[in-house]
Amino acid sequence: MPQKQLKILGIIGDPVSQSLSPLMHNAAMAHTGLPFIYMPFQVKPEELDVFFKSLAPRKIFGFNVTIPHKQAVIPYLDSLSREARLIGAVNTVMRKGKKLIGYNTDGAGFIRSLKKEEKYELANKHVLLLGAGGAARAIAVALGLEGAREVMIFNRTAKKAFDLSFELGKKFRKTVFNASPLDPPDPSHWRLADLVINATSIGMKEFQNIQLPLSQLPSKALVVDIVYRPLETPLLKKAKKRGLSIHPGWGMLLHQGMLSFELWTGKKAPYEVMKKALLEALR
Repeated sequence: MPQKQLKILGIIGDPVSQSLSPLMHNAAMAHTGLPFIYMPFQVKPEELDVFFKSLAPRKIFGFNVTIPHKQAVIPYLDSLSREARLIGAVNTVMRKGKKLIGYNTDGAGFIRSLKKEEKYELANKHVLLLGAGGAARAIAVALGLEGAREVMIFNRTAKKAFDLSFELGKKFRKTVFNASPLDPPDPSHWRLADLVINATSIGMKEFQNIQLPLSQLPSKALVVDIVYRPLETPLLKKAKKRGLSIHPGWGMLLHQGMLSFELWTGKKAPYEVMKKALLEALR
């Protein structure tokens, strides 16, 4: 019997060579026997137009989007999912007929990682979110969709945190969004926190001159770092030393990838296979 022609999936970014997505997805495709191959595409900002014009001739079925293209791809798409519209950024694109649909699985992947790996529910939780960039925005939207009671956004540039909290406060009526400067952090906010999330791109390096008041957190608090290299960041080490529960960044990376897989294939992602491929690469 003739072999099925492989459908092309991939990831676009600049840079993209460090991405672990090809390892995860190709392991999943090999395990399931689905007719897809996943490839990295180095696309500079000035090459985005050429890339989209080449999609049809190259028979690219779908792709992930990473820095710096998550917002820049939007004008090229025919429609966006609700999450992508709320976040204002896209990390997954799928072809449906002649149309390109944009999704964002970052926030939902973060939530799913907490539910799957930690059995953690977000409803009615008090959350401290460190950062106000793209990843923080995706997580903040997901927290609103999950019905968190309060999300306090901390950022070094306080205006960015206040702007984000004001915007999301108008979109989510059941979740209270507030903001506060990160430097210095106000310890009073930490005493009621159920969950602390570092959603800055450079992890504890940004906090090396800032004393985060981890000692003020309740013993039940969970500390999460979305930075996945190293597996246990300085923030997580400090939290662990204080006897707090921790959740590493590979969880979000894995589950956002699984959600992309499920959008493209219509099949359940092979959790153990993708997790093994990811953790082996990170170790």
